[in-house]
Amino acid sequence: MQLEIAAGIADLRFDRGLQTFPEILSAYLDFNPKVAQPEKKVVANGPLSPADIIYAAGALPYDFSTHQNLQAIFSGNNSLSQQAVDMLVSSEFNPWYQVMLGAFLYDQNQIPIDLFSTSIGEFDDQLTKSFQLMARARSRAFIDWEVPRHDAPSEALALDFLKKEIKQFILEISAHTGHNTGDHDLSRAVHAGNLLRGDMAEIDKLLAAKVVPLSGLEYYLLQVMLGDFARNPDGLHSQFSLLIDELNGRVENHESAPGIRTSPVRVYIMGDETQELHLYNSIEDAGGVLVGCDFRMPLYYGLVNETEKPVDSLARWVWNMPNNLPLQERIEFELLRIKMQKPDAVILSNVVGSRHLTGIERLVKDALKDKLGIPVLSIETTLPKENVDKIDYQINALMQMIGG
Repeated sequence: MQLEIAAGIADLRFDRGLQTFPEILSAYLDFNPKVAQPEKKVVANGPLSPADIIYAAGALPYDFSTHQNLQAIFSGNNSLSQQAVDMLVSSEFNPWYQVMLGAFLYDQNQIPIDLFSTSIGEFDDQLTKSFQLMARARSRAFIDWEVPRHDAPSEALALDFLKKEIKQFILEISAHTGHNTGDHDLSRAVHAGNLLRGDMAEIDKLLAAKVVPLSGLEYYLLQVMLGDFARNPDGLHSQFSLLIDELNGRVENHESAPGIRTSPVRVYIMGDETQELHLYNSIEDAGGVLVGCDFRMPLYYGLVNETEKPVDSLARWVWNMPNNLPLQERIEFELLRIKMQKPDAVILSNVVGSRHLTGIERLVKDALKDKLGIPVLSIETTLPKENVDKIDYQINALMQMIGG
């Protein structure tokens, strides 16, 4: 998909000065594993379900929700959510899953899916229910694995349980792929994943610099690719490495990304991913710059230990994912990450139909104000292009307040 001719993003501003980014985005959006590797089983996985395990079992993970929504946004297809509602999906459902269901139930998904899998526990029950529905609708297998709630006194029992869950999950995926999965497969997959986790951590460091070399829209789109490693982890790492070289060149030349003003207001976003991609342009138009967001941060919060048995290391890494931590511990972890990016303000992103922040937003807001002493803005968005004027008004008001 070429950025220049994508109908749905004509009103978005991209950084035309980066040579590598358009190639990365096109590879992510257009790569069809059924064409490139027809013998591989495609496994739809959740945005925060570690892709390493699926690769190890000889299959290709596919972050279906993210990919389908971005395809719809870029192509300007605004009918998929209504198609889901027409199929009796609740109109109050998370719009990310409405679009995904609308595409699948009307056979408009780009990549054929062989089976569905996701993690259950402190993840997303709407996604799990959506996957179950789609699997039943097309007589596909649905395989899940459970992540026990993080509780320090129960660590030994929880890790033992989680290791068994991961091993069983690998066996079930392998039964579909015919792949005899061993420790070396998991080690190789973890290593490939660690390279990409390291890449994203390096990009975050670049955003923490005084001169920010990457615009918010590009940063968000890079971060979401960790959901499935773009179905090509080695290729994505090579492209990320080239991009990081470009960004380092900008930093060395004291060159910010185009559209970022001198001494901008530094903004960090946390909460729910928004389909309103205009938000990232709006921040820069109002005199700000995005210096970080936590949407996919659980996928690269740290590296998986490669010196221990891979199942043991992966189990501990999954159990300690920030989205699996108790609320207070998660907030404390987030505060440390936010401080690293040196923001002047935090935006709490809410999406209609999501329950990620419902009931705890006030607690999060109070913690941010008390610990960081910076303004916090709450926004709520729905489907693309439905929130542009409201977003512009709120962002401008935030920037004016900070600017005095």
